[in-house]
Amino acid sequence: MEIPKTEAEDSPTSNHETGSLIPEAGSSRFIGSSSGVYFINTVKQAFASSRQYEGSVLPAAEETVGGEDDIASARNSPERGTHYEVIIGAHNNTVEIINRSTQLGSLPTYDTAQLLAVEYFQTWHPILPFLSGQEFLQDLDALYSDSKVMKGGNRIAVDRTRTCYLVILQCVFSMGAFTTSNPSSTQTSVLSKSDLLSLVGSLASRHDLLSVQTVLAAQLYCISTMNLRTASSLGGLLSKLVYHAGLHRCPYRYPQLSNEDRDLRKRIFWSAYALDRYLAQSLGIPVSFLDSEIDVCVSGRSEKHDTEALNTNGVPARTTGANSGASGQSSPSTANAHGSDATRSHADEPRDGPGNNREVILANFVEYGRLLGRALEIYHASLHSRNHDSRKILFLRSDIDKWFNSFPEEPTGRGDPGVDMQVTRFLPFLHVLYEQLIISINRPSLSLPRSAPEFHHGLQVTIRAAKRTILALEKQPNLFWPGYLSACWMSGLIVSFACQIGLYNTRQGSQEILRCLDLLRRMSERWKSAKRCYAALSTLLSDLQRPKRRAESEAMTEDELNGQNPKRRRQDSIDLDSPNTVQVGVSTTPRAPPAMQNPGFAPFPPSINYGDWDVNDFFQDISWENLFDIGDMPQDAGLQFFAG
Repeated sequence: MEIPKTEAEDSPTSNHETGSLIPEAGSSRFIGSSSGVYFINTVKQAFASSRQYEGSVLPAAEETVGGEDDIASARNSPERGTHYEVIIGAHNNTVEIINRSTQLGSLPTYDTAQLLAVEYFQTWHPILPFLSGQEFLQDLDALYSDSKVMKGGNRIAVDRTRTCYLVILQCVFSMGAFTTSNPSSTQTSVLSKSDLLSLVGSLASRHDLLSVQTVLAAQLYCISTMNLRTASSLGGLLSKLVYHAGLHRCPYRYPQLSNEDRDLRKRIFWSAYALDRYLAQSLGIPVSFLDSEIDVCVSGRSEKHDTEALNTNGVPARTTGANSGASGQSSPSTANAHGSDATRSHADEPRDGPGNNREVILANFVEYGRLLGRALEIYHASLHSRNHDSRKILFLRSDIDKWFNSFPEEPTGRGDPGVDMQVTRFLPFLHVLYEQLIISINRPSLSLPRSAPEFHHGLQVTIRAAKRTILALEKQPNLFWPGYLSACWMSGLIVSFACQIGLYNTRQGSQEILRCLDLLRRMSERWKSAKRCYAALSTLLSDLQRPKRRAESEAMTEDELNGQNPKRRRQDSIDLDSPNTVQVGVSTTPRAPPAMQNPGFAPFPPSINYGDWDVNDFFQDISWENLFDIGDMPQDAGLQFFAG
């Protein structure tokens, strides 16, 4: 019997995840499905439909994804606190608009500036090397050796170039202080995102490399502080600057450029590309850089554009792989006619030579962005454009695993010869990216009916990816990357969802949720949105534990009526020898959720054991409305960068 053909929308594997649009007074806020907003609502519905659910109010899904720009957006918009004076001429009716001066805070001492610069270049530069370290140090020394600048108290006329340097320096200092392990030694206040927007916009009148670097520094600062919508707005400006400067074309095609300029142009472009893909996924919006428009070889990979084969106009005399896309990668629409990277040339293989290991992290970050872009196109394009081509999906899964298999090997010991400690230090970062890709391509299956086999397979795959994500995050001493927050939050939701519908062991899942809570507690020291994720996940854990507590309470009552010792019964009810509770390198002892080290979060009593703990008792005097109304976040007030 011939199997009837079905359209993509009729297939049980079709993805019906949609985004969310929230209308506001005179405006609206949109967040797309790739952010996970649809799945969050799926989890909420699963708990709400449970017989054990007792009406715990969870925050709106939009309050836990999409960054912190939307937290009390009316209070924290760039226009908050900004006053304009309008002067209309009496004779010719000329209009002049005057607003307050733009401020970038105060400079730290020279010693502190050096420490913060080192912190930035150790933490951020390996994955986003858009700055020249040598030029940065020269600019830093030039600034602090200028007697007019360091004397203070005087108005100094500076040109556009010096202003760009100041913006870059202050953003670097701020991110260095933000990620330092000893923030008390470098007390800082938050830079104003509205000041950055207005100043960077005025500096972007030219499309030279310095302008692009300035916008990139401001964008990365906004990302580091979880102001993702502001960063995305800067990204719109950045993408046009990149195109105008020709950074989307491989610089090795043009012999008039020096090798140093070529390498820097490539690093700048791919840094902008990687940040654009991250923002597109986090906010659920289209990407700004299409792979079909990119002709740049990735830093650290073999160069396929040989300058000797170019004519005087920089046009290739002959080109191998004419249909190849970025960095030799076949575009999803042309490679083998099915969107595969299977025919990628050797140009994408690692390049041997001194200094190339320094860019291996960027190269892998870029590859992640490419794969993520293909996943967004398949699963999160507009509904009428989605086409679940099984061949495209299979090739995407294959390329994701191929990328993972090409990761550098983890060292077996400290004395291993040839081990690059920088690469080793960022391996957990790459592992988190891989597991989140696995979740991204399988999470849409969780919106299918629970009777579908695709649902069950997708759930088990995402559970495994969530567990590995938690383990990789625990290996990171510095949770600096904002994507770690959504990775931890989504992992906790997946485990909670699986436990709630009875497809994962609740005892084991509870331990993993507790580990997520510990990670969220650490992240709350950097990002306020981690508090909301922490509180919501705590509530889900409490709901999961409620049936167990009720059963134990009934058992204790029965024991008391029979004259038995209820404590002995309770000890016997905890099976710590279950084979499913062992985690390598992680204590399996049940423990209460970690205390939040922030105002409004009191520590959990240590005497309460795991079986008796109820997070709703802890939150009983705190309404969800008050909990998530974190108060004014004075983005535009208190602009002094370094206290004192």
